[in-house]
Amino acid sequence: MKRHKKWLFLSVAIVLALSASLAGCGGSGTDAGSGDPSEAVFNWSFYTSYGPEDGACAVIWPQLFDEIERATDGRLKITTFWSGQHPYEGEDMLKALGDGAAELAHFYGGYVNSVDPIFGADIMPLLLPVDAMESWNVLTGLWGDFQHEKTGFYEKILDERWNASVVHMIPCSPQRFFTSGFEVTDADSLAGYKIRTYNAELAQLVQLMGGTPVPISFSEVYTSLATNLIDGLITSTAFADSGGFFDYVDSIGVWEIAQGTDALMVSNTALDALPDDIRDIFLAIMTESALKPEMLEVEENDEIVEMRVSEGVTLIVPSEDQRNIVRELAREEIWASWLELTGDEGAQLLEEIERLTQR
Repeated sequence: MKRHKKWLFLSVAIVLALSASLAGCGGSGTDAGSGDPSEAVFNWSFYTSYGPEDGACAVIWPQLFDEIERATDGRLKITTFWSGQHPYEGEDMLKALGDGAAELAHFYGGYVNSVDPIFGADIMPLLLPVDAMESWNVLTGLWGDFQHEKTGFYEKILDERWNASVVHMIPCSPQRFFTSGFEVTDADSLAGYKIRTYNAELAQLVQLMGGTPVPISFSEVYTSLATNLIDGLITSTAFADSGGFFDYVDSIGVWEIAQGTDALMVSNTALDALPDDIRDIFLAIMTESALKPEMLEVEENDEIVEMRVSEGVTLIVPSEDQRNIVRELAREEIWASWLELTGDEGAQLLEEIERLTQR
């Protein structure tokens, strides 16, 4: 199964051993070596709430870290700490940077918006365009197109409020309905059904469509489907597949509820501490990869859908009219609640999203 399944079994002893290992080599920070700045080695930590098989970012980011280490002749070494190898959850990643526990951390809007609601754009139900690349263009615009000039809407907030910057981002598959024994075709399709959700906005969406949200952890989903505790869930295609949920779900509702992204953020303090040449190499490698963009997860998701449909899973694409009905409900209820939390800043974000959608 996805996230945590194998990594939940990592013992405290392993975590302590890793900590001791880091302590033995200076941990995160700098090994000055002979004292010559040109020979200093910077040991960075990257914290993620995923396991090593949980999405394309789990493959691509470690590859980039290896490339950076080679390009800097070993002067910048980045060690990945997967879920279970550190004490932070997905919503705690901003704190991990703020605490100085890690120099790099995984940014997923669906998690960190519980800490800072303004970051909820990519998880706000039905807010972004249906087309994946149109949504990608909007989201990258909010981050300043990875030019590190602190001009993007989100880029400025992350810098000012959290002393961090996003240096890389990967398009994920959209959040969809995965259901067992029924299909989500219209605004009332969830009536009488229990749907697993993982944040307040998605729970509101399920309620608006007549269903009952069930906020359980990802590690409990498989058993909950097997025992009929839930009738379906909202997640990405990749996570549904790696979690083994197609053992029970037989329908994919292509509502494109939210256009997810996995982003990589860096502590500005750590970034500023790097020598100019190492910092330039780090940013150049990250930017080149981010601007491609890396489509591995999108491509794999398409392959998963094709395979599952060939095995008998039903693919449901709602009509534009039905999606618009639900979108209007989301605007009146969910977006409005979010605007109460975010105030003028949220209103400015919606205006910026509209501008970027039209550019």
